Amino acid sequence: MLDPQRCDEIRAHVWRACDALRSISVPVDIKDLALAMLLLKYLSDVGPTAGVGATRLDASNRIVVPEGSSFYDLFEARLQPGNGQRIDDALSTIEKTNVELRGLFDGIGFDATALGSIEQRDRVLRQLLEAFQTSGLSFSANSGDSADAAAFACDSLIMRLADMSGRLGGEFITPPEVAHLMARLLQPSDGDAVGDPCCGSGSLLIACSQQARQRSAGSGSSLYGQEKHGSTWALAKINMVLHGEMRAQLEWGDTLRDPKLVTPEGRLRKFEIVVSSPPFSIKDWGHEIAEHDIHGRFQRGVPPRASGDYAFISHMVEMLKPKTGRMAVVVSLGVLFRGAAERQIRKRLLEENLIDAVIALPPKMFSHTAIQVAILILRVDRTDDGVLFVDAGRCYRHGKLRNILRDSDVNAIESAYHSRRNVSRFTRLVTRKEIAANDFDLSVSRYVDATEEEPELDLAALRMERTQVLAELASLETKLATLMKKIGHG
Repeated sequence: MLDPQRCDEIRAHVWRACDALRSISVPVDIKDLALAMLLLKYLSDVGPTAGVGATRLDASNRIVVPEGSSFYDLFEARLQPGNGQRIDDALSTIEKTNVELRGLFDGIGFDATALGSIEQRDRVLRQLLEAFQTSGLSFSANSGDSADAAAFACDSLIMRLADMSGRLGGEFITPPEVAHLMARLLQPSDGDAVGDPCCGSGSLLIACSQQARQRSAGSGSSLYGQEKHGSTWALAKINMVLHGEMRAQLEWGDTLRDPKLVTPEGRLRKFEIVVSSPPFSIKDWGHEIAEHDIHGRFQRGVPPRASGDYAFISHMVEMLKPKTGRMAVVVSLGVLFRGAAERQIRKRLLEENLIDAVIALPPKMFSHTAIQVAILILRVDRTDDGVLFVDAGRCYRHGKLRNILRDSDVNAIESAYHSRRNVSRFTRLVTRKEIAANDFDLSVSRYVDATEEEPELDLAALRMERTQVLAELASLETKLATLMKKIGHG
């Protein structure tokens, strides 16, 4: 664990690196440049300082940084023209040398004309190299915290860039405390297979593996993800390396139209844990092919053409392993109560006793949007007949750009979920029969009354207070009349 001072130091230097790229006025995805530079710095630090670098990121994987391609080679040459081309060449050499990194830097161009003129490119990239050449971003194995420091730097960089732009790769970034909460709710074990069909930056997968490692002191979970956007897929790959998750299998493609997490026979792969924060209410999700889906994902009903929320949920349900599978998905509140086809799917999920809990989170959990969300939890190993509803709408502190779940909030939500007890204005365990009577509405506000109770009025005390106030007022009126008379206004 990093101490708070070290965290503050890393965060400050990461923000400086982001600021170095802010001067680029043309439209360019600066996250790719910043994350690629962070990865290059990390690999260069943990490997030998001369010759061919060899970096052991876990017991079974080795990444090699060839001579001439390290961050320090590029830093020494930063004042010479051609920074962009040198960085691109270094990344290409590292990628060709390490099979596990193939395709990682596709689409990332430090010598791209979008960065401006050659002179501007050289200036901006020189500033970027100088921003990373600091003891605050040193990941040398001698420091004793290189792995934790690199992971924290990566998380800080992603959230900083998300706060700057609101989203990365076209999708909202799942706040880190929400990712940790979802992992703690599902309790992954060491060796569990964890899948995310819309993995984005990979933060949910990483949180699950970290949770499994904390619970058992083992090697973590086996991670599998798919991401539609190529640049975000590359970001997830870099994120995995910086968090030491070298064995993660990440696929690039459209999950709903062309799922890639499949068995050799072409069937959907099954997982103990499935997590995701899919895009909200997308229209072009593949409705035209859903009725003939070869994977049988829409057996409970075809989601509406204009909203793909239940398409992702239906896909995730079919990813669950029989007897042990459990899933958590971030949804907008409309998913919980909308009618027509979505009501039909909710009805089927409830009748199959798959819905375990609905947790309403506070408003404005994402940067630059006030969309309120909930966590929907499904399990195939349920033993009771109830659905737990949790109203966590007041569990937060105000942040500059978004509301934030505190550690105490995460602890309270986790404890409430696992205890499954009724707590006034916070949780309620509701029978499936009651939910059916409410037309299969899963809105938390329907079942948990979070309004503050009005204090009981003490009429006798109020009358006494009124008598005292009137007496004081009469005394003041008498004093005022006396003063007015003395000054001739009586």
